[in-house]
Amino acid sequence: MPKTPVAIRIDVDSARDIALLPELLDLLKRHDIKGTFFITTGPDRLALNFFKHLAHLRNYAQFIKSRPLRYGPHSLNGIVRRPEVETASPEILQRVKEDGHELGLHGYDHYTWIRLLCTMDDASIAQLISTGLTALKAVTDAEAKSFASPGFTVTGALLRAIDRFDFDYSSDFKSNVPSAPFYPEIGSDRAGVLQVPVSMDSIGELLTKGLSASEIKTRISECADVWHNNGLPFVVYAHPAYELGCEKELFSSVLQDLWEDTHLKFSTLAQIARQWKVRV
Repeated sequence: MPKTPVAIRIDVDSARDIALLPELLDLLKRHDIKGTFFITTGPDRLALNFFKHLAHLRNYAQFIKSRPLRYGPHSLNGIVRRPEVETASPEILQRVKEDGHELGLHGYDHYTWIRLLCTMDDASIAQLISTGLTALKAVTDAEAKSFASPGFTVTGALLRAIDRFDFDYSSDFKSNVPSAPFYPEIGSDRAGVLQVPVSMDSIGELLTKGLSASEIKTRISECADVWHNNGLPFVVYAHPAYELGCEKELFSSVLQDLWEDTHLKFSTLAQIARQWKVRV
């Protein structure tokens, strides 16, 4: 059986995520891994997310396990100041591109996206995407050819909006069971942009659910085997502020395990999308 593509997707949601990218890039270079970075653009209003969670706090213990202060002083962004995520350190995003990683768009104004997307029509969503693409290109001089919806929030309007752009693929879905890249249905129509789904929860999400480091390593290894046996690409994702800022040793160990698995080979999501389009 041929090797199964495995990809690491990095979601950059905040200025704190940007600040940690040099350390993450060094780690990926040591493992000789090319990743896919989805960059949020627009204002960093991280503090407003905390207020939202506190207002609907059903599980205090789980909230504490999420390590809400992992962003340090950036936790006040949105109250004290509202920096634009993509302009926090433009030279760092330039390095992402120069190091040969893939750059994609992770929406515009993360807080507004999460809070209001379900009420927005496709024209309004397309405007946010267009604004985000312009902002990302201004900093990186790169044409983003891929997209990922913040929070894995998906509506029919979003899928219609994505179809307005020349994206090679999008990654808006997360499936905890083996799932192939696919073209979603919008009513009676098929969407025109291929979806490459994330394969499982992140390390941070698994820790918040109460799994230990050893249980997480076992879970990821077992899932990788299942995806391989089904002939499907395996996509894991991470946020720098958690997986690197709080759990660097565990994150590095997981990457090493995946690298040493003889059934797997690291790819970017763009490479997976190209290979899958040939198959379908």
